[in-house]
Amino acid sequence: MELEKRIVVNGGMRLPIGYRFHPTEQELILHYLLPKAFTSPLPSSIIPVFDVFFSHPLTFPGDQKEKQRYFFCKKIRQVSSNEHRIKITSGDGYWKPIGKQRLIIACGKTVGIRRTLAFYETNKSSSHCNKTRWSMTEYCLAGFSSTKVFGEWAVYNVYERKGSKGRNQRKSKGRDDEELSCIQFTVGSSDHETGPPPPSPPTSADDE
Repeated sequence: MELEKRIVVNGGMRLPIGYRFHPTEQELILHYLLPKAFTSPLPSSIIPVFDVFFSHPLTFPGDQKEKQRYFFCKKIRQVSSNEHRIKITSGDGYWKPIGKQRLIIACGKTVGIRRTLAFYETNKSSSHCNKTRWSMTEYCLAGFSSTKVFGEWAVYNVYERKGSKGRNQRKSKGRDDEELSCIQFTVGSSDHETGPPPPSPPTSADDE
């Protein structure tokens, strides 16, 4: 069936029509970023590797119609002395951290840190930059003793804010302990990547 086709685009897997990738923050940290830091198998190739600090968010790969897109990217350590701005390579603007860093807790332990960055676009008619509706959330590992996981990898959730509705990012809302069932903080032993479950077969009512 056409719905069962899985197409790899820009290093990531394009989901069939009707499917969406909406992990909780704990799932993103423990099931994707942690294995990535250990260079271990991932549950899916849904998150591509892309340099989010290279160009304008409009040029990012993936479907622009998707409200949220996720990318693996190496963290940027070097920032300018001007309010911690992170200039992008293409010169089209910069990312600026906003708000405070937040801890990500799973099973009573700190497993990650998140922070939000806003994109400021270069105004070609003047020397100033204009704040855009583009934002992204940076997820980093924290609380692990092994030096192997303290690499430069991070996960970035890129999205465009819609007016005054605020953030579009999904929050776990205290579901970490219940949904994760206090899993051990070890890398999964999956031998191969798996995609989303196949669609359910039609019922007899659908055939009528």
